[in-house]
Amino acid sequence: MRTVLLSKTDELYLEKCAQENRFSYGIIVGHQADLSKSIVVHLARNIEEDADLEDLSEVRLAIQDINSQALASQWLSASKMCPGSFDVIGIFVSSVKPDVAIEQSSEFKNAKKLFSDVYDLLLKSNSSLGVYTTDIAQTDYVFLSYSLSDKKILCKNYSYGKHCKKTYFTANIKCIICGGTFTNMDYRFVDKPFEWIQLDSNYHLDDVLPILDTTRRINIEDQFQNIIGSVRKSLLASEVFLQNEMVEDTIDLQTYIKKKKTKGEKLKTGTNNGGTGTPGSNGSGSLPLINSDTGLGGGDTIRASIVLPIKCQLSKQTDIKVREFNGTMRMSGIIATRIFCSPRNSIADVKRFLRDDVLRSLITRIQVYCDGLTDPYVTNEAMYISEPPRRVFFCLPSEGAHTSSGAQVQFSEYLFRGEAPTVAVAQAKQILDVELDPETISVEAEGLPDDLNFINGSPGHDRTGDSRIITSSMPKPELSRSLYMVGIAVALLVLLASVALHYVLAGR
Repeated sequence: MRTVLLSKTDELYLEKCAQENRFSYGIIVGHQADLSKSIVVHLARNIEEDADLEDLSEVRLAIQDINSQALASQWLSASKMCPGSFDVIGIFVSSVKPDVAIEQSSEFKNAKKLFSDVYDLLLKSNSSLGVYTTDIAQTDYVFLSYSLSDKKILCKNYSYGKHCKKTYFTANIKCIICGGTFTNMDYRFVDKPFEWIQLDSNYHLDDVLPILDTTRRINIEDQFQNIIGSVRKSLLASEVFLQNEMVEDTIDLQTYIKKKKTKGEKLKTGTNNGGTGTPGSNGSGSLPLINSDTGLGGGDTIRASIVLPIKCQLSKQTDIKVREFNGTMRMSGIIATRIFCSPRNSIADVKRFLRDDVLRSLITRIQVYCDGLTDPYVTNEAMYISEPPRRVFFCLPSEGAHTSSGAQVQFSEYLFRGEAPTVAVAQAKQILDVELDPETISVEAEGLPDDLNFINGSPGHDRTGDSRIITSSMPKPELSRSLYMVGIAVALLVLLASVALHYVLAGR
């Protein structure tokens, strides 16, 4: 039977939601520790309708009245903020009434329809939801209901069309026979803090794709979808190295760390026994030790590298084919990747999480960028420069005792050039129901790009007299400063003219 692990903080949060609002609902962000256990990372109450309520007595008190559209919107937004190792795994309900935690009640019977409605909205709202992962998307979810009156919890596993073998997010298939089923699920509150291991990586984008569209006006969003498909294909064929070395997929993360720690201690002991050996050498005149040989501590961050396969290996010169296209797309930049794993995760899962984080981050920033486009079409005769938002990271604030050990869990948000961290603060409050300090948001993971790198693929390209270049989506700092100074000058002139006019009228 599948088990969900919760912390004592989660129980306090459910109690708080019922006490303050009488009835609350929201999403569950979790992590798949292994095939039978899921860890609840964060509970986030839906606060979209709070502004329309004058007092707590107006809050809806039934599952059937839950706004599925608001819940689906929060689900999608939270999925974009999660690292690749986390995902939205279900829905929770917290109420002062005991009916929500009784399986035979009419309240609970409405939960299946709620899940079915939310699932349908997810499919309609986001056609690319299925490619958030490089693997088959999940079809099992958690329904958690808490009753404040008797402190009782009801936990169920929801499967959407389990009897349909091809019912995936990517298949866009709706089970019209049953709309999903609930099965038994165990839950357990854990006193010991959850342990997290942080893995960091930088995925470099530097590729050129042809534009196959033959029309004169090209849809930018369609071309971005081609980029997503190309990156996903490359990730599926890639290999992941941990600390500059290959690691077997079958072992778990804690076994790998123990081996690295033991290896590092042995090498350190051998170096100390060498007498004249210097740090970073083995005392025998061979090559110096690299980082992968120094072992790992309990809270150390593991560096990962995603190595892409060689795209073209020609056995003979006649294999070269030349084709003509209407244009090309150049991808350039770095995607900062940061995931948090359980020690029980297998290395295969860790590698998949890293790939998923790259893909999720790319899709998210493209979606955010496309949402702000006024006209998605450009002519194939123009050079168009697009700068999607960059990724920033923030930690979830801890209340009371720490619920985790090791690395501190971080989520992410995406900011355009010139946007302040306060934008991420507002999003975190609305989507994850957490209060953040703007000073604690890490904005250094991804730096601002150099505009010259996008000009015809060459920093030295001469743009003089090039009438085909259209307005870029990136603001120009020089132009902004000039407009700023002109604005100040105009304001001073108006002020001086007003003062002079005042004295002239006063003299009369």
